[in-house]
Amino acid sequence: MFETHTRQQILNESATISELDLEIVNALQINPRAEWSRIADALGLSGPTVARRWNVLAEQGLAWITPSPGQRYLSAGWSAFIQLSSLPGESEALIQRLCEVPAFGTVSMVTGSHDVFMDCFASSHEELMDIVTGAFPALPGITHREVVFVTKLYRQASEWRSGTLEPARARLVSTEAKPAPAGYSPDRLDAALLEELSKDGRASWADLGAACGVSPQTARRRVERFLASGYITLRCDASTAATRGLREVTLMLNVPAQFVDDIGRYFAAQTNCRLSAQVLGAQNLVVTLWVRDYLEAQAFERELAERAPGSIVISRQAVVRTYKRLGHILDESGRSLSVVPLPLWREGSGRAAETPAGSDP
Repeated sequence: MFETHTRQQILNESATISELDLEIVNALQINPRAEWSRIADALGLSGPTVARRWNVLAEQGLAWITPSPGQRYLSAGWSAFIQLSSLPGESEALIQRLCEVPAFGTVSMVTGSHDVFMDCFASSHEELMDIVTGAFPALPGITHREVVFVTKLYRQASEWRSGTLEPARARLVSTEAKPAPAGYSPDRLDAALLEELSKDGRASWADLGAACGVSPQTARRRVERFLASGYITLRCDASTAATRGLREVTLMLNVPAQFVDDIGRYFAAQTNCRLSAQVLGAQNLVVTLWVRDYLEAQAFERELAERAPGSIVISRQAVVRTYKRLGHILDESGRSLSVVPLPLWREGSGRAAETPAGSDP
């Protein structure tokens, strides 16, 4: 649907991922831009060996690193979840068109009362309203839509870990948390660096600087600043070959107001939780879990009933196929074919920017 026959043939030649590759992916989930020598020390390998294996994974679309909203993103940008229903004969055309829109980060076909579940990102409230009101009339086959705005993040996919590495090895590649710098407004250089990182989240400082017309030192300083700020983070994703049978389930919940923060944090603390977010809509909490058996979802619902009496499960969705994940167009096996950079952060955006960005040489 989205790839040429030649490209698909190349990808089909290597659809597997080894245990060592899984360890490298896990290390990069923990620290996406860690030096190869540091990862090599944790794994008992050489730096060139780790770099070579990662390059093969990236070239084959089996794993990649890309910018992702950070814990403070909602103070600088805006996000929503959108559910769509469509005419059966129009679903393929609709999904392809949705994948072409930069603001729609992840696009999945799901079970349940809706056909498509996706997230949406915008750098301002006005931009988000424009998308919500203007993006859908021109799209084919839509019969119903539901939009909920994200108001608080308890956990997001960039914090999910596969757990392949032993805890001691995982600690060797982790970084210590640093105090976040004061808020600031992004400028054109920040936005340009983010776009380049969307293409290759491990691009060298020299390559990033050259692509954006600044020195490697400036590129590094700027990237490290917006990563430290918490507005943006980097995330390592992988194809379904790396998830080893995990299935994605999303629960739309309506939790009594006095319990919603506790329940949001409860789900966020679960190792198989990919997302826990408070939202504004008919539901007030959206939770995404990666499970090995769909019956696990029922166990969480029982726990929910005990912890927050009066809670209602508005809907349950299992992902049939993900066509786009955080800007990356995926094939049937979940391998990255290309990328449509997300509008996470643009010059002058930010609804809680306490101080302006300084000038760099």
